[in-house]
This record gives sequence, C-alpha cells and structure tokens, in this order.
Amino acid sequence: MSSDAIPASKCAHLVEFKRFLANTAEKAAAISEEVVSRSCVTRTANETYKVSGEERHAELVAAIWKQLESRGCPLHFRMKLLHRCTQQLEQDLCFAKECEVTVEGPPQYDLLKLQKFVASEFERYILKLTDNSEVDRLKDFGDEAEPENECHLKKEPMHTSAAVKNKPRKMEDRCVCLDRFGEMYELSDKNSRFFGVFDGHSGSLSATYATSQLPQLLADQLKANPEPAAFSSDFYRNAFESSFLLADERFTQKKITSGTTSVCALVTKDQLYIAWVGDSKALLVGKRTQLQLVKPHKPENPDERKRIEAAGGTVLYAQGQWRVNGILNVARSIGDYSLEAVIAEPDFVDVQLNEAHDFLVLGTDGLWDHVPESHIIETVYESLADPSMKLDDISKLLIEAAKERDSQDNITAVVVLLKPRNQIEYL
Repeated sequence: MSSDAIPASKCAHLVEFKRFLANTAEKAAAISEEVVSRSCVTRTANETYKVSGEERHAELVAAIWKQLESRGCPLHFRMKLLHRCTQQLEQDLCFAKECEVTVEGPPQYDLLKLQKFVASEFERYILKLTDNSEVDRLKDFGDEAEPENECHLKKEPMHTSAAVKNKPRKMEDRCVCLDRFGEMYELSDKNSRFFGVFDGHSGSLSATYATSQLPQLLADQLKANPEPAAFSSDFYRNAFESSFLLADERFTQKKITSGTTSVCALVTKDQLYIAWVGDSKALLVGKRTQLQLVKPHKPENPDERKRIEAAGGTVLYAQGQWRVNGILNVARSIGDYSLEAVIAEPDFVDVQLNEAHDFLVLGTDGLWDHVPESHIIETVYESLADPSMKLDDISKLLIEAAKERDSQDNITAVVVLLKPRNQIEYL
C-alpha cells in the first residue's frame, strides 16, 4: 500500500460523509423556494432572551451541535465540523447585524435570530463542501485514526433520553446529553461525558439557557487547572459550584421571570460527579448498588427552611405543597431572580466507579414522584437484556410508566450506560 493510500475503514467513513453531503444538497434544493432569509423575525419576546458576548460562544456550539445531530451528520466527522464551523460562524457573526438587539455597550444577540442564523450558515458551510474543488479536502474533516476495537465501541449507543409535555400547557423540561463532552470543549480528558436534566418553571427560558451555558461554563472551569493529575474531589465541587452560580448570575441579569432545577452528571473513566439544585434526581445502579444520589432541595426541609427564613423569606403551605414565599416548591434553582431566598448553590457528590456499576438514570420529578425506583431499575435491566429492544425505547418505557401512574407533569428521563450494553448482565 502506498504511503498516501486511504485505509479501508477511513474510506468507508468518507463514502458515508459524501452521502450525507449529497443528501443535504438535495434537501436544500428541494426547499430552496421556502427558505427564509437570514433576516428573521422572532415570534414573541417571552420565547427568547438576549445573548451577551460572554454567552455567544456557548450558544453557537450548542446550536451547531444540534444541527449536526438533527441532520444526521456521520459521527466520524462531527467533531472537526463542529470546531471549524464554530470558528467560521464566530467570524461571520460580526457582520450579521440582523441578529443583534439594540442596546448600549457591547453587541448582544437575540437567541432565536442567532439560532436561525446558525441553521442558515451551517447549511451554507456544508453546501460549500459539495463543490468539486473541496473533494480532496473532505478526509481532513474526519476524526483521527483509531484502533478498530475502539472505533467499534464508540459507535455503540451509550445513552438514551426521552421527554414528553404530558398534561401541562407547555413543555418546560430540557435535557442535554453530550457523550463527547471532552472532545467538544477540548478538555484534557477527551473521553469525559456530560449529562444534564432541567425542570423549568414560569416558562422554559431558564432551562433552555442552562442546557447551552452550563456545559461551556463547566468546561471553562475544568480547563482552568493546567495540571489534570492534581484534580481532586474539591476541584470538581468548586468547578460545578462556580458554573451553577455564574449561570444563575448571568441569567438573573436578564430579569426574566423563569427558573429551573438542575441535575448534572460528569462521567469520566473511573469517577462520577453529580451536582444539583432543586428536586430533579439521579439514580446510580449496579449489581450491588442502587443509590439515589440526590437529596432534593425542598422548602420544608429543616435546613432549607432555616436558610430561607434567615434570608428574609417564608415557607408557606399553598396549593398542596410547601413553597418559598408561597410561590415556589423548590428551595434552590437557577434563575428566579425575584425570590432572593432561592439560591443556585448546588450540592455535590462524587462516586468512584468500578465494574459493578452499570447505569445512571437522571429525571425530573414528573418521573421520580410517580415511578418507584425499584420499577425503574427492573425496567432498565430487563430492557437491556432484550436484544430486540432498542436503547432509545428504554427511556420511553420509563416515560410511559410515569404516565400510567397518573403523572400530570412534564416528564424527562435519561439513561446513561456506564459500560457497553453487552457487558451489563440482568440481575
């Protein structure tokens, strides 16, 4: 084989990528008459927020990654496309005055206009790659060569998520699942994974904000330490705390009446880190372990009640639940700027992972308040053992179990595998 020959596996990836580019071009041509220009109009003021220069990069990364996933970009090419497209759109955004909102000082951007700009410019970027002059360059967008066994493992789905609006008028839950978190944000630990579940209230904007901003803020904190070997439990605790508090501070400045619970998981090779505010939960499951990692922040909890009252708030029983100032039924959240006694300081736990740990389940109270943990564990194990069951259907089964038990709330469930599916044995 000549030195510049392309290995068979890489050639197969390239064929898949060319097919993706061709399909994108075909779809773009089919709807060309319906494409809205970049000068777009937001729907209503309460469905968007202003994005500052400090927040812009995180929103771009989140929006571009969503485009890569929703358009079915081959996994082997997503990461370099993300980084190169982000770099290009950062430059292009300087000239996209239609995305800006009129404010004094540095430019700020309307979220919906920014997302539409990303959708339009991402497609433009992809279509440029279909030009004949770009053919020889396409292989440069692929991941670096890996051993065949590692490549195979990375293709195995390692998480599943599902969410449903259910009975409420609006869907205010959000979740983020980043199996390639370390690569996306260029961390020293390229294999780290990040998952978050957010239960919004008084609108979904705080939850939406957290899904895009928290991963970036946490990554920034993790990259602040130049010596990964020196990472300790306290380092991760402080990284999560700083991320939550900064997200809350920045969102609070927008004066939007919205808040969200948050439960986030950072998974490394042998450690699990969990941080949370509010009552969304995380259940760690293994052959000898069924551990609910979250102690919910509820106003009636003696420690929380004492803290709330010391801050000048009250805990009142209203509408069948204990609430801060008779309004909010959680004692901690991101957002809720009008409730000073409600704080965003997270609690934190870390667990050393071993071969006995099988999976992690994250969910909002629409799941946990109605489905016993024993049923969740049994459902996941039985489903994983059934070769005919798709991984994506497992989270849907948990949603259905909550609905069958009369859950009236939005419901979100995320199942994170801590080892390949074929290594998880049914209890």
